[in-house]
Amino acid sequence: MNWVQLYGTRCRTMTPPSGPGAALNWMRLSGRGFGLIRITRVGRPAHPHPHTTHPTAHRLLCTKTTIGFRQQMDHTIPPKEFKWTPGNLINENFKLGDNGHVCVVLNRQIQVPSHVVKLLWKNAAVRCAVDGGSNHWRDFVVAQAMSKKAAATTPLEPLDVITGDFDSITEDTVDFFKTTPKVHTPDQDATDFTKAIAVLQPVMAQRKIRDVVVFHDTSGRLDQVMANINTLYKSQKDNCNVFLLSGDSVTWLLRPGKHTIQVPVDLVTSQRWCSLMPVGSSAHNVTTTGLKWNLYHAQMEFGGMVSTSNTYATEFVQVETDANLIWSMGAYDFEEKVRQTAKS
Repeated sequence: MNWVQLYGTRCRTMTPPSGPGAALNWMRLSGRGFGLIRITRVGRPAHPHPHTTHPTAHRLLCTKTTIGFRQQMDHTIPPKEFKWTPGNLINENFKLGDNGHVCVVLNRQIQVPSHVVKLLWKNAAVRCAVDGGSNHWRDFVVAQAMSKKAAATTPLEPLDVITGDFDSITEDTVDFFKTTPKVHTPDQDATDFTKAIAVLQPVMAQRKIRDVVVFHDTSGRLDQVMANINTLYKSQKDNCNVFLLSGDSVTWLLRPGKHTIQVPVDLVTSQRWCSLMPVGSSAHNVTTTGLKWNLYHAQMEFGGMVSTSNTYATEFVQVETDANLIWSMGAYDFEEKVRQTAKS
């Protein structure tokens, strides 16, 4: 009998215990974060035991997870496939999914240009403000109503719900949105953003909505930016895709599998930036095609390799990964386009 000690996805060579009670003692001393499994022949032979020439006395043993990664990357097990069309967020469509999307306003200044916000808001199936985000949405609504073009534009659709622990929403905002339903989420072990996604998911499941568009501020405090990234990880489900949209970028989570990203042609020709980042843990096997600088079975981790300031070679980018990655891409230069439109 051989024993394997499990620790993440690392492989360990272990000496079989011997003598009365040795296996039980070894199991007890292995302690936290480890498990024991009884196995037969796995892996390849290491050095033979000094007291025997039997080839299986010692063996390099791999965890089931590591073997699964290898099988997936070698296509013994077909990788799960995902298709992404970010152009629907940043061109004239401004709509995700057949049943629309959810719009979420966080407690940060809205950096996305107003014409983009209004179109995404109009095409949304559900509209939500998160705590202090309702203050920013009130300011946006008032500013649009006072603009010179207000008479020629359709009024903004009303908020469907405001969520949060309500430590940031002002009394004026509460009064401004007095007819809007409010869901109190007092739990302090999660951010208001994370709790809002949890509130929205049952509604999304019922109405078969898969996509959430979040107005996101990349110029804010680092801890708040990382908290938003953490929510991408915590909310990952087959029926829920969360996109962080700022004034000039779109960011979302790539789960283990094979991803095809259709990049708008304008972004390819203008050589806008894109990046892949292994936030939180290492990715042991990442392969890309369609980028200017591709990866081939690369290991990615902070302190090692990350892919930033990359760009595109073709309209279709493929990313195959064995672990979660954050994909971020420069969108159109909204502010420059707005200035050009105003001049013309």
